[in-house]
Amino acid sequence: MRKELAPYVEMVEFLGEALGREYEIVLHDLTNPERSIVAIANGELSGRGIGGPVTDFALKILKTGTLEKKSYVANYHGKNVNGHVYLSSSKFIFDVQHKPIGILCINHNITPYLEVRRFLTDSVIRDREMHPKLAGLESQNASVIYENFQGNVSEVIRTLIDKALEGSTKAPSKLSLQEKMSVIEELNENGLFLLKGSIPAIAMKLGVSEPTIYRYLSKVKKGQNAPH
Repeated sequence: MRKELAPYVEMVEFLGEALGREYEIVLHDLTNPERSIVAIANGELSGRGIGGPVTDFALKILKTGTLEKKSYVANYHGKNVNGHVYLSSSKFIFDVQHKPIGILCINHNITPYLEVRRFLTDSVIRDREMHPKLAGLESQNASVIYENFQGNVSEVIRTLIDKALEGSTKAPSKLSLQEKMSVIEELNENGLFLLKGSIPAIAMKLGVSEPTIYRYLSKVKKGQNAPH
C-alpha cells in the first residue's frame, strides 16, 4: 500500500461504524489495480474484501489520468454481482505530481428503498395506471449504472468486455475487422488493458490470436481507427 494512503485506513473503519451496515466504505490503491482494495468496511454488501480489484469506473479514471474539475465524484449509481443498486461517491487521493493513486469510496445500498418505491408506485400511488407514459421511468433512472463492483479481476475483465459488446447483434467472432477495432478502442479508453489477463480474455472472446489483439491495440494507440 502506498504510504500516502495509510492515514485513510482508520477513516474507512470510522465511516463504516458511523454510517451503518448499509454503507460500504472502500479504500483503493490505484497503483496495484489487480489487488487495489487495501481497506474495506461492511464488505459483505458487495462480497468484496482486501485484495479485491479496482472497478470499471476506477479503471476509466486511471486511463484518463486525472479528473477534469473536482477531486471527487458524488452520487452516481453502482451495482454488484447480485444486482443490488448503490448510491456511490468517490474521493480521489493524489500524489505530489497530482496523479491519482487512491480512491476512498462510500457505497450506500439503496436497493431496499427502490423496492419500497416500487411497492408504493404499483400498489398505493399507481402512477403507471393513471399515467401510462410514466411506466418504466423508475427502472430507467435506476439503470444508469456507472460502476460495477466485482470480486476478482476476471469478473472486472468480463464486465468491461461484455459492456463493449452489448450493442452488437452479431456473435463477437463474426464482427468485421473495423468492428473489432472499435471494440478494442472502447476497451482501451475504459482502461481494460491496464489489467493483467485482459489480452487473452478479449482474444478468446473475439476469436483471434493474442498477437492480433496487440496489433489492433497498437493501431488504436497510434490513432489508426481503420485497419489496413
